[in-house]
Amino acid sequence: MKIVTRYTLSQIIEPFFLALIAFTSVLVINKVFILTKYFVEKGINPWYMLEMLFYYSPAVFVLTVPMATLVGIVTAFGRLSADNEIIAMKTSGIGMQKLIIPVILSTFILSVFMVFFMDFSIPKGNQAYYKLYVELRQKHPALVLEPDTIMEEMSTEGRKWYFKSIDPQTGRMKNIMIWERDKDTPRLITAKEGELRVFDQWTALYLYNGKIYQADPKNPLKGYSTGDFSKNEIILNIGRSLDKEERASWSPVNMSMKEIKENLKKFEEELASPVTADYVKNYIKKYQINEYKVELYKKISIPFANLAFGLIGVPLGLFVRKGGRMVGLGVGVGMIIVYYVILTIGEKVSKAGIYPPFLGAWTPNIVIGIAGIILIIRTIREMPIHSIKLLDKLFPSE
Repeated sequence: MKIVTRYTLSQIIEPFFLALIAFTSVLVINKVFILTKYFVEKGINPWYMLEMLFYYSPAVFVLTVPMATLVGIVTAFGRLSADNEIIAMKTSGIGMQKLIIPVILSTFILSVFMVFFMDFSIPKGNQAYYKLYVELRQKHPALVLEPDTIMEEMSTEGRKWYFKSIDPQTGRMKNIMIWERDKDTPRLITAKEGELRVFDQWTALYLYNGKIYQADPKNPLKGYSTGDFSKNEIILNIGRSLDKEERASWSPVNMSMKEIKENLKKFEEELASPVTADYVKNYIKKYQINEYKVELYKKISIPFANLAFGLIGVPLGLFVRKGGRMVGLGVGVGMIIVYYVILTIGEKVSKAGIYPPFLGAWTPNIVIGIAGIILIIRTIREMPIHSIKLLDKLFPSE
């Protein structure tokens, strides 16, 4: 590797890792706050929280590495230009292409690596995350207890329940209300206190000092009966809500490319079958197919955002040289926002069948990549980038 190439890449490494730490911290801190609420505040071993953060981290890195790549390149080339090192290299006979090509090759290699990383680490990490979460909820139902909220979690068919608060000393719930919407005899159960107990095969809700209001099956609108109890036990079917979590772990986002392709093949065979000729079934299948195709293409397009950002990062860095690192950071963040806005819109319209799934996933890369190539050509030919009106308005010449 030539000295100039090593020097150029070394200037990118520091801002790259600083940006990677910053972006990753922002995304992880939000998750930490959420998990702290569910673990520390409810008396569950915080080591489980660290384990879940470990499983969650691959999904974060796939997003933050391209962000850090762009900010690192923009910042590095902005500094090289501001310190007149670019001019010194040109004077020594070193053309811009000798600085740009190593950066593009490096971002291409990084993109290829991130494709394999995304295809392997995210499915494994997310599935382990959901599996651990389900196991913890089975052992610690307190994870889903929310005071002063109508509880949808751990509800059996036709039953909802609510409690006002939890005693921090005893862990008992206070002022409990349970609605059972049986079509024949709907009833309301109230209790002053209650607690959850977990057994091998089920979870039980024990109620203390309460009343049962039960509608008269012959005249449910006008008549009802009441009864008092000192202790009552209700078996909660937590399997239904846990199944939802397990199904979520097998969404296309959490699958490898091989698994997505296998499911796509199955969906397309079902769609072609005369059994699924119904319009609604066809619509659902087509939506699923589009969803899986978008996620399949994103497995490659998001890692290759590194290459797209590499193409546009060099000319942008040269252009914002006068603003220093903060302007470089601002331009980088702005470009990242544009990228993900385009990606989000493309994803939604592609899943709805309005836009081809391939383009839905790749449009931001194509747009930013083409813009980067145009700016690189102008830079190598030493054509004034200020002639581009949009950039000229954002960063007017002195």
